[in-house]
Amino acid sequence: MESGNLFRPVFFKIISGLILCLLFQSPFYPRFAGCLEKDDQSDIIVIGTGRILEGNTAAARKAAVSEALIKGVEEYLTRYLGSQGMINNFPRIIREVIPQSGDEIENFHILAEDKGEHQYKILVRVKVNEKLMEEKLRKLGMLLMEGPPIKILFMVSQKIGSHEKESYWWADPEGNTVLTTTELVLHRVFQERGFSPVNRMQSVPEEKLNPDMMRPDLTEEDAAAWGELFASDVVILGKSRIMEGQSVSLDLKAVDVKTRAVIAQDSLMEPIASDLVTMDLILETLERIVNRTGARLGPEIIKFFEETEEETNIIDIELRGLKGFDQFRAFRDFLQNKMGGVTSVIQKRIKGDSITVAVEFTGKKDAFINKLMGYERFPFRAIVSRTEEGIVLEIK
Repeated sequence: MESGNLFRPVFFKIISGLILCLLFQSPFYPRFAGCLEKDDQSDIIVIGTGRILEGNTAAARKAAVSEALIKGVEEYLTRYLGSQGMINNFPRIIREVIPQSGDEIENFHILAEDKGEHQYKILVRVKVNEKLMEEKLRKLGMLLMEGPPIKILFMVSQKIGSHEKESYWWADPEGNTVLTTTELVLHRVFQERGFSPVNRMQSVPEEKLNPDMMRPDLTEEDAAAWGELFASDVVILGKSRIMEGQSVSLDLKAVDVKTRAVIAQDSLMEPIASDLVTMDLILETLERIVNRTGARLGPEIIKFFEETEEETNIIDIELRGLKGFDQFRAFRDFLQNKMGGVTSVIQKRIKGDSITVAVEFTGKKDAFINKLMGYERFPFRAIVSRTEEGIVLEIK
């Protein structure tokens, strides 16, 4: 046997192994991604640049290192938060995370350097302390959206100019089949942030509607009722006003469908900075405002759902001036069916014409109390007051 034949099987095994290894690195074989060695996700290689001024190489090198460290943190945050997390938290990232990220940089190594005529460039490996960075992000409330995307129904009226009639789709859900300019921008901006805008045109509710639900100025209760009909998690309620030649304004309120609580609200106005107003200029101004309000409301909505899922509270509610057990039963049914998030209503004590119940619910305590105190459709007329023990309803 020739000596070359001895090495042929080994040679083909090596080549076959390399081919398989490279093949399994492709997107079609994600389970075999470990076939080739991968860098630690917290190790990032970046290039830093410093300008050489008046021949000061040392200062340029120092500036290049500083830039590289900042770029390293930016790259890590992009990997960790993803595009949606970066968009949702961008203002806080550039103001509160990156400028104060010294402690989160575990170490760095300069891999290569190049001194040019006007610039000093360095190649740096930056290692971020993942545990410290994750703790910092969590303390700042930068939460990642987990599970299915939060479904949002937009109920934002629009008025262009001082003479045009206010447009709002819920006056005629079947007839208003075109999204307004404001709705289109809201859909795009919130979808980019990882939310799921509800397409109101694809699922028009067949239920008989309460006339109050078709008014231009909806209460949180009515907005949440619409949210239930469209199977959404949140309703963003508000107004868009486009005053030609003057300004664009937006007033928005995010309402949790389940608890009826107001999650967050925002009000913005921006002048139209031109004497020659075109539709393109109005659209640009509207997009800037919606992006700004999205950056404010988006993180608050995510934070609300993160905290609501984990938080359970109990509060005492005393009913005074009861005329009979039917009133108590009506109030109990109201709590369980209208307030949202209520898991139990347990009778604690009876004294004369008053009954105290312990109400267990999922969500924030203050949000629940504020919602109950601001409610206008109790089964009976009552005056609501807050005490150290909980809430008192004085039936009239």
